Amino acid sequence: MEQKIKDVEKWYDKNKALYEQFSKDIEEIITKILKTKNIPYQSVCHRVKEKESYLNKSRNEKYTNPIEQITDMSGIRIISYTNQDVLSICKILRDEFCIDKNNSENKADILETDKVGYLSIHYILQLSEKRLGLSEYKVYENLKCEVQVRTLLQHAWAEIEHDRNYKFAGVLPNEIKRRFYLVAGVLELMDCEFDKLSKDIDEYVKNMKKAVSKGDYNLGIDSKSVEQYMLKRFDSEQNLQSCDDGTIISEKVVEELVKFGYKTIQEIEDDLNSHEIVSERKNTYIGLLRDLMIIKDCKKYFDVAYNGHWQGTSNSKVKFWKKNGAEDVERFLFDYGIMVE
Repeated sequence: MEQKIKDVEKWYDKNKALYEQFSKDIEEIITKILKTKNIPYQSVCHRVKEKESYLNKSRNEKYTNPIEQITDMSGIRIISYTNQDVLSICKILRDEFCIDKNNSENKADILETDKVGYLSIHYILQLSEKRLGLSEYKVYENLKCEVQVRTLLQHAWAEIEHDRNYKFAGVLPNEIKRRFYLVAGVLELMDCEFDKLSKDIDEYVKNMKKAVSKGDYNLGIDSKSVEQYMLKRFDSEQNLQSCDDGTIISEKVVEELVKFGYKTIQEIEDDLNSHEIVSERKNTYIGLLRDLMIIKDCKKYFDVAYNGHWQGTSNSKVKFWKKNGAEDVERFLFDYGIMVE
């Protein structure tokens, strides 16, 4: 045993730097793929097993050859928002990497049906032959990495359950232990409900697109309906663009539209047709909607709908409003402390 641990320690010291770079590169590959495929995730992070932890694990008698048998020297953790996202991420991992099926597991499959607790999917993977063919990855040919995929709620539970320094660690009275695992059950139910909500939102947006594409604007005002309408209504308008962060329609401008008095998309459509607002320079979808309200009824917009979320504008924008009929706009800008540059 003593010689085995000495050999393992020597191997660890020699290979730690390689595994650190390997872990970092795996994280970067996964992150790029998720972004390219527009898969939402909360975080992707890597780690290399600490020396003491690796040596302690090597002392287990089941590891006759720890260097070959321990497969979690390198680790990646992917935290998603819903179970559906977990499934999408796992499919990508199976498509993009070589999976060691014998050492990979879904914790939900091994948890008894009458139990609740730590859930996560663990894959042991290696780079594909295609990637190993690239010179920068060739050095990783025989390296394996453990990837954990879990939801944000699963992660919260796992961190509390497994943190040995936290007050929940150790043996607890049965009544407290029962309540502890009831919380785990509630978190699992919440995960399922988030999944359902996510699917319902996707279905709602799908139906919204269908209605808008048919010219049915008898839709209520919310961020999804306004977004789909604006994209369809101005699909060929080159001067319109999203905000710098990619936002098309924000909750703030929806709040303004509702306060201003709009109840349906058709009402916005009617006013846009009446006022024929066409920006002479680059504008955002949000900016155009505010232009519409200011031009239609400047006083009503500032006294009723304006919520202070924008506090500056330009001289050219003021001229544009005045040109299109906004009365006393400069006075309202002054009264509400809005800077004009």
